[in-house]
Amino acid sequence: MSVRRLESMLPFLSRDLAVDLGTASTRIHVSGRGILLNEPSLVAVDQETGQIVAFGADARNPLSGAVTVRPVRNGVIVEPDAARQMLRHFVHKVHGHPFARPRMTIAVPGGITAIERKVALEAAYEAQARQITFMEQPLAAALGAGLALADPIAAIIVDVGGGTTDVAAVSMGRSVAVRSMRTGGEEMDRAIKLEVRRAYGIVIDDRTAESLKEEIGAACDPPAGRRMEVSGAHPRHGAPMYATVSADCVHEAIDPAVRAIVEAVREILESCSPEIAADVARRGLLLTGGGARLAGLPRRLRRDLGIPVTRVDTPEHAVALGLGMWAARN
Repeated sequence: MSVRRLESMLPFLSRDLAVDLGTASTRIHVSGRGILLNEPSLVAVDQETGQIVAFGADARNPLSGAVTVRPVRNGVIVEPDAARQMLRHFVHKVHGHPFARPRMTIAVPGGITAIERKVALEAAYEAQARQITFMEQPLAAALGAGLALADPIAAIIVDVGGGTTDVAAVSMGRSVAVRSMRTGGEEMDRAIKLEVRRAYGIVIDDRTAESLKEEIGAACDPPAGRRMEVSGAHPRHGAPMYATVSADCVHEAIDPAVRAIVEAVREILESCSPEIAADVARRGLLLTGGGARLAGLPRRLRRDLGIPVTRVDTPEHAVALGLGMWAARN
């Protein structure tokens, strides 16, 4: 029996998956059905046995005796075994069938190495993929942001993820200039933790740092007088502590990462031909990725670069949506 005949009889075999395997979250788009999975890229590991006991949202608050592990860092797999099991779990959760053998289109950062690509390939095959296609994140984000592949007018895509920020000038369905940085939302969170410890003498966890960024963080002109009370621990003896953190403190922490994003866009602009630069001046910059939700980021980019900036609707979904569109056409 031919593969095509078998697929027509068993449609779960041919259901295409588009996988945005990100540092912070994994999103899976299913052909014809949209994004069916959106979960943290987390696993919980039992400290005694070393076995994985939970995935995704269930791993966010692990049971006693387990620790949370992030298999993906800076947009690439750093814990291959955990990543393979996590991806297999997510795919099974979406398909709900043990014999599913989907085709997968997977987003990868622009600067991924051959070794990193090989690890991602192995993880996808472990998740029962029968065919795998890689697509650069900026191109996927461009599609998800509504940019047509055949559009001759160039645009700049800035995809701010949890572990990486990809900047690309895109024209006619290809990247004419790309810059991928290991800078993203998680680096901002780490910087907030360090600055809060320096300024207030309190140790906070990752989720508290992320909450500070989301609630009072700003890439441009932090709100005057805005503060947020947080809990944490004393840096030496671990006793519970509380502090009221200012928006200025959070802005001070995240500003180096924001400046790095601005400079990456400036470098891409300077490397473009006059024709593409003219297109970008007219169309501007499309801002995607979960990090695009940072307050004031569009305004900061407009102010520092002098070009129009549009933050797309649901920017965190742009890559997965673009991957799904690409998979449907190929």
